[in-house]
Amino acid sequence: MRPVRLFSARRSAIAAIALLAGGAGASHALAAGGGLSVSPGIFEHTASPGNVGSLKISNTTGNSMAVKVALRPWVQSPSGEVSPNRGRTLGEVRLSASSFTLAAGSSQPVGVSLTRTPAGGSLYGAVEVTGTPSGRATNGIKIAYRLVCSLRLDAPGGAQSFRAIAGSLIEQGSVKHGTLLLAVRNTGNTIAPIGGKVRISGSGHSLSANATAKAIVPGATVNVPLVQLLGSLPRGRYTVTVGLSQGGHGLGTVTRTIELR
Repeated sequence: MRPVRLFSARRSAIAAIALLAGGAGASHALAAGGGLSVSPGIFEHTASPGNVGSLKISNTTGNSMAVKVALRPWVQSPSGEVSPNRGRTLGEVRLSASSFTLAAGSSQPVGVSLTRTPAGGSLYGAVEVTGTPSGRATNGIKIAYRLVCSLRLDAPGGAQSFRAIAGSLIEQGSVKHGTLLLAVRNTGNTIAPIGGKVRISGSGHSLSANATAKAIVPGATVNVPLVQLLGSLPRGRYTVTVGLSQGGHGLGTVTRTIELR
């Protein structure tokens, strides 16, 4: 689990947790401040039209709570961090209830259904759950809870597509204290992390490394770290060869040149 955002304002205090590529062990319930929880923390099913399961929303406070549930697409930054796009919803997915009141100590299941097969064969996004306890604000502060968990509707095994397009090389920092990255766009339909093997050669020197694998939302572009320089290469012009892979599938080899300064 990775906390992506913590809001604190005069009239609200909202906790948010987002998961993109956590393992099976991360699929337990998520809780915010002991007041609101959602289970499972990672909602994962095959992307087949019809009912795909349910979420359990629980209120563990001593007051009733107004709850809202929304399904949103991810926004992914070049660094790989994700956050829900709060201005959009996932139109292909339906909830049995999106707004309701939970009594103190109670829970409610929320059914999730897919209206049609997604265009790409899969769909990845966020389940955003907010809860506002009843009662008046104290000293001008009204407490609310916000949880964000991962929605994964995977393409069936035979329909999974592993593809990527490599962009430009990016040098962060200097040759002594820097990192070399490669912009990679996920053009497939899975979020299996994309990494690979790297070889850098030129100016009478060479270096081999394993790229740091990154989970990339289909359609998004992330800068995949290839190697930390750490003074291992002097300044000069180099050829960088990267054999990309995803989920055990080779994605091809790309070659780029760069001038390390």
